[in-house]
Amino acid sequence: MENKEIKVSVVIPVYNTEKYVREAVESIMNQTLRELEIIIINDGSTDNSLQVAEELAAADSRIQVYSQTNRGLSMARNAGITHAHGRYIYFMDSDDLLEKDAMELCYSKCEEKELDFVFFDAQSFFEENIRNAPALNYQRTDKLEDKVYTGPEAINIQLQHKTYTPSACLNVIRTAFLEERQLLFYPDIVHEDQLFTTLLYLQARRTSCIQRSFFHRRIRKNSIMTCDFSLQNLKGYLTVAQEIVRFKQQTSEYEIRNTIDLYLSQMLNAVIWQAHVLPYPYRLRLAWRCLFRYKKLISIRSIGVLLFKSIIHK
Repeated sequence: MENKEIKVSVVIPVYNTEKYVREAVESIMNQTLRELEIIIINDGSTDNSLQVAEELAAADSRIQVYSQTNRGLSMARNAGITHAHGRYIYFMDSDDLLEKDAMELCYSKCEEKELDFVFFDAQSFFEENIRNAPALNYQRTDKLEDKVYTGPEAINIQLQHKTYTPSACLNVIRTAFLEERQLLFYPDIVHEDQLFTTLLYLQARRTSCIQRSFFHRRIRKNSIMTCDFSLQNLKGYLTVAQEIVRFKQQTSEYEIRNTIDLYLSQMLNAVIWQAHVLPYPYRLRLAWRCLFRYKKLISIRSIGVLLFKSIIHK
């Protein structure tokens, strides 16, 4: 396929998901929009994921497979961006599924409305007996109208209704927009979507939604979503907060600054509630950091939970 014919580049990082990757990639291969390129980034898998990807590439000329040493999800996605030739780009996870008309409808809406990106909903499905599955709600488009918003307007509505979900897999993005804004995934942290997607909204001039749950997220054991809260999680969230504050300092727009404060308040209070499971010295340092840097955004109740919840429950 010539580059000028590619409407959407689908980037799929793969790391040790041999059990799921075939089904995930086939859900892209079977899209009703045929003018796709499928960019698989093998991020140093040690199982048979690469072999599965190569088998799929042999069966479909639209699939390109690239391998790198294990560098994490952010760097794998960033590598995919460098290989993308499509007018739009979509980030797919290698253990999830996408409804077959998703790319066609998203592409059509982006073209018709001249959007920087379009977003949609998701639903979860569970594998095996998951005891600590997070109660995530991916339904947020019912709070929005079928019209074009600025990115800050769209995220603000979701934040006001507490429905904002920052998964990168819920957006189809104009590739030129990413290039113009130099928007990439922050390396070496978890929760990189929190930063990427929030900056996507804050910088977009034209966005809209499709009220469909195109994306089907697999909840499985030993994934980031189902692992207990750890120092790695805390590091990721604090890095996100730091980078969002840096972005805020570069804008003078009142509405954007208020939206950023609302986002940070919701994110940081949620993080503090999860962080009560950490060893007490780390909780004490987190409480001090939050009170020093984010005093106006953190509730006293959250600080109380952080410092005393595990003690009370002993």
